[in-house]
Amino acid sequence: AILTMLVDTIVNRKYAYDAIQKIDWTLILMFMGLFVWLDGFQKTCFPELLFNKLRPYMNLNKIGGVLLFAVFIIVGSNIFSNVPLVILFVKRINELCGEEPCSGPLAGLLLAWVSTVAGNFTLIGSVANLIVAEKARQTANYKLTFW
Repeated sequence: AILTMLVDTIVNRKYAYDAIQKIDWTLILMFMGLFVWLDGFQKTCFPELLFNKLRPYMNLNKIGGVLLFAVFIIVGSNIFSNVPLVILFVKRINELCGEEPCSGPLAGLLLAWVSTVAGNFTLIGSVANLIVAEKARQTANYKLTFW
């Protein structure tokens, strides 16, 4: 981003200060904090313990396993937000097809689709929802509520 601003300054003979003023620093800090928190949470081993407890029941080759997986992702997405939840579990997604690793992209596509849809259920389900709510409050003086 800094290199782009430098090129823009040179090519268009504009000062980078104008572009820097338009950056939403609170949003950048929120993302930084989110990923620092996520790294710390992952180091607690709680996500791994939870995944290991549920893994035998979330076999994606069986309809019951797919339903449990979907419920887990929906609930988790609305507690942690969808992107952090995906980051926590995407590395282990291929372990959910029973004794053999999942063949093809089915598990990853299911995770992507369910977490994307789940992110639209509540305001905290997706960071994008929070961004839109904050911009609506700032520009249109409209306050979105949790539900």
